[in-house]
Order: sequence, then structure tokens, then C-alpha cells
Amino acid sequence: MNHEKQIKLIKKAINEGKKVYMTPNKAYEVIKDNVGQYLIKCHVNDNYIGLHGREFTEYEHKINYLCKDNGDPYPANVVSKNELLEVIEL
Repeated sequence: MNHEKQIKLIKKAINEGKKVYMTPNKAYEVIKDNVGQYLIKCHVNDNYIGLHGREFTEYEHKINYLCKDNGDPYPANVVSKNELLEVIEL
């Protein structure tokens, strides 16, 4: 399954300073590290994996994260800074 469009949207959201979560429970967050890599961080066990497969391979446009039972990826949940602050304040 090709996720090229979703990968671009996720990277754009991260670059705009938004929070992006890969699962509804927000256990998996997409981050950009200090060398510019887009990674998925698991908040449960502090493990990291690349957002997508290695560039210039057949996996470059496939997202590395948990999928629904039917194999489709969860839609990314994008949270703006303001929304995040509102959640924290509650």
C-alpha cells in the first residue's frame, strides 16, 4: 500500500509545529529528531522507528506503524499547539 500522500501531509504538519499521533490512543507520536529524521516514538516503551521505509527502496512510500485489523493504516491524528494546551489545561 502506497502512503506517499499521507507521509507528505504528516511531514508538513510536523514542520508546522503540530503534534501528529499514529493511533487513536496517542501512544505513537511522530517526531522530527535533531538531524531531520521523521520517527515514530512509542510512549509506552520509548522505542523509535522511522516514519517510512528506507528511501530509494520499494518501502519508501510505506508507513511503519500499527494498522487496523483489515491492514489499512490508522489516519494520523494531528493536534495543533493550541489544542494540545487546551487538553493539558483540563
